[in-house]
Amino acid sequence: MSNLRYSAANTSRVNKKNPISPIKKHKTQLKKILTQQERYKQNLKKNELSPSPNITKTKEDEKLVIENYDVQLDFQLSSNDDILVAIDTILENQWAESTFLHSRFHSNEIVEKTNPKENLLFLLSGLSMETKADIIKYRKAFLSEGLVTLNQLYSIYDHQGQTFVDRSLEIKIRQGKLKKFIITNASPIISRSPQKWQSGKTTYGFENAEVIAKTQDYLNLIKRDITKLENSDDDFLLSSLKKFHTFVENNPTSLFIGENELLDKKELSSLVRLGYVTLTSNHLNEIESHHYSISYPNCGTFLKLVNSGRSWLVKLLTKTKFKQILEESLFNKWEGLNSQGTNKMNNFRKPFYGYDLHWILADSLGAGIIEVFNTPVGRGWQLTGKL
Repeated sequence: MSNLRYSAANTSRVNKKNPISPIKKHKTQLKKILTQQERYKQNLKKNELSPSPNITKTKEDEKLVIENYDVQLDFQLSSNDDILVAIDTILENQWAESTFLHSRFHSNEIVEKTNPKENLLFLLSGLSMETKADIIKYRKAFLSEGLVTLNQLYSIYDHQGQTFVDRSLEIKIRQGKLKKFIITNASPIISRSPQKWQSGKTTYGFENAEVIAKTQDYLNLIKRDITKLENSDDDFLLSSLKKFHTFVENNPTSLFIGENELLDKKELSSLVRLGYVTLTSNHLNEIESHHYSISYPNCGTFLKLVNSGRSWLVKLLTKTKFKQILEESLFNKWEGLNSQGTNKMNNFRKPFYGYDLHWILADSLGAGIIEVFNTPVGRGWQLTGKL
């Protein structure tokens, strides 16, 4: 019999990642003197969350070992944190170069001391000045400020459940602090049956997208447009927008507006041009001509950004053998980081413009498209039946 010698395979050598979320590391005395927003910012600044990792060589055709689904994500909050804190968390960390949720591009110290924050973009290497200028133009001229998706909020309070979020939102909406917008048929849905006997059965459709903004930010946006119109000759449009501003102030819970509510059909049609109302559709080809949804200007651009990220994520996971991937590898592919350490900065190019992957994951998780789990080598993500 020949003598055989065995040695450990390279694939058995793994880099362990600390699964403990820094969000839980609150100091007791800070809770007494700082507001919820300040406490959260303080924690993010003092902890390097999700630092830029080394490339871990793993076989993508091997199924990940799932330890459990009890995951604490870096951006998740507790039920003691106000939902306004959650919205601030998303908005203050939405761009990859200025987020406190990881230090893949800049350390928290640099992010903290750099003002204005757009200067952080110009400190990045690997992007031409023309590309950086295009990013700034897109963010300022085409993208709505202050919007978050309902699905992102669901993910932040994933351990508390969607009912907790819905109830908290309803309270803030009635108080006039938050405003919800329903954009009909805005999110594409592709559902594949998980049943073996229905293998290959695919259902296509659309679902409504719900987005949230602070009411005061929305009213300020209307006021800015009113000021612009005051310097123009369009008195009719100015009058229509002033009436709309009054309606929004007096009806904080309204999602729709009809022809007999302060504005007539001609006035509502003029507001469609400004993006403040849209014709309501219940189905793809069915439009109610006398019913309008209250909208947020350039909201479609924001949803296109989020949907593009969702499509990228689904496409990537679909290509893997077991429809799953480690979070570390996911971020590397999002950025275009190869095994040699070269970063193509794909996430700063069209159609993402630097939007942070955390919020694509959050939106997809809240929508039930993906789920997250713990493995011995870090967090993993995988597709569910709903795509």
